[in-house]
Amino acid sequence: MPKKKNDALVLLSAVAVCACSAADAARPESAYADEVRAGREEIHIFRTTRTEQTRGATEFCAAAGFEVASEDRYELSSIELDPANARIANSHSRPVGDFRACLGRFTRERPVLQMYAVGTTAGIPWTFRGECTLVQAAPPARGLLPFNCGGALSGLPEQYAGGFVSSSTLSVALGPDQPPDAYVPGYLSTSVVTLRLWRKPPAEDAASSS
Repeated sequence: MPKKKNDALVLLSAVAVCACSAADAARPESAYADEVRAGREEIHIFRTTRTEQTRGATEFCAAAGFEVASEDRYELSSIELDPANARIANSHSRPVGDFRACLGRFTRERPVLQMYAVGTTAGIPWTFRGECTLVQAAPPARGLLPFNCGGALSGLPEQYAGGFVSSSTLSVALGPDQPPDAYVPGYLSTSVVTLRLWRKPPAEDAASSS
């Protein structure tokens, strides 16, 4: 690439970064409140607890579309944060939903786990398809596997345009004699989940943008 063209691209990038920084610095406090009160996006944050596990393929998992290792069931609970430091102060506040999940086969050679799930959060039904990727980090306790999970949502009520899920997961590697809700004391398992939903814009907004 010619030097002049390359210099121009660097300059444009620098200007864009400065513009974004200036915009963020100028954002009034009311704008942060509007992010969650405007009704365009709903963000739910909760933890999951595995309550059941059925090894092998099940009738429910026939819709998964991949080789299934197990069907799991999970309960969802709201969490509470300490506003002073954003640390979780209560990891099991009250029930907010549940889901059934079909999980693919995971190996060290292919550390990606396919996932299909159907559930509800705060009374909102959804269907999830995505993957969980093993994180190259080792908790100082045996029997825990760290994953990042994410994927798109479908099957939402009519008022939603779409959404997606991401999670920070510590999965307990269950032995043949362990119950599905087995846990390692001092660690949150299985996941802390963020679910983001986008509402369809009002008719007047859609008309003005078309």
